[in-house]
Amino acid sequence: MTQIIDGKKISQEIKDELREQVAEQKKLGKEAALAVIQVGTDPASSVYVNNKKKACAYIGIGSLSYELPEETTEEELLALVEKLNGDASVNGILVQLPLPAQINADKVIRAIAPEKDVDGFHPENVGKLVIGEPGFVSCTPAGIIQLLKRSGIKMEGKHCVIIGRSNIVGKPMALLLLRENATVTIAHSKTQNLPELCKTADILIVVEDIHWIIAAVILIIDNFVCRKAKDKGIFLSNFFYDLNICTIHSS
Repeated sequence: MTQIIDGKKISQEIKDELREQVAEQKKLGKEAALAVIQVGTDPASSVYVNNKKKACAYIGIGSLSYELPEETTEEELLALVEKLNGDASVNGILVQLPLPAQINADKVIRAIAPEKDVDGFHPENVGKLVIGEPGFVSCTPAGIIQLLKRSGIKMEGKHCVIIGRSNIVGKPMALLLLRENATVTIAHSKTQNLPELCKTADILIVVEDIHWIIAAVILIIDNFVCRKAKDKGIFLSNFFYDLNICTIHSS
């Protein structure tokens, strides 16, 4: 039996729930606002920023957009972040990555106040994730957990293989799965015998663009794979916006 998980449908459900929660908070006189900073005109970044603006408008929170030119200096960006840190009307700050070469992304991430770091990239929030304390969590791993939970897929006791070890997705994905009592293996582009490792997985999450490596194992029983309009392999990333995930169960 094949189960299709519609990422767009679940995303809409979450936004509808948040819309109701925001409305209740407004009745109590509480407002929220997200500040999004984009440096340059990277096409993918522009799409993500636009999606965030739409989501803010839909659920009813404020959206402040700062679209800075490509030649913006690191000092100028840090000054803006510091200004937003001190603005009580701003609840969250998001600096869209990647940044131009003249700007140190790590320095900018560390400059964001941890309590406003909605991306969950600040070392303090990463540390909270590691030790199991509440805090902001990277959105793509959090979205994957929501997709699985809301589809009735149990992670406890399952062997979850993650292909990808980035600080943004792979590593936090592993930590979130551990919270769900899954057994986690992290693989990457240098992992040996990757197809064989994939065959041992109950849940397979691919966050690195090496879809051609696992193309041969698409039909593994009980693996989660992603459907995207590519003629080779599987790819799981940014599904929260435009992808469907499916799982193939034994009959």
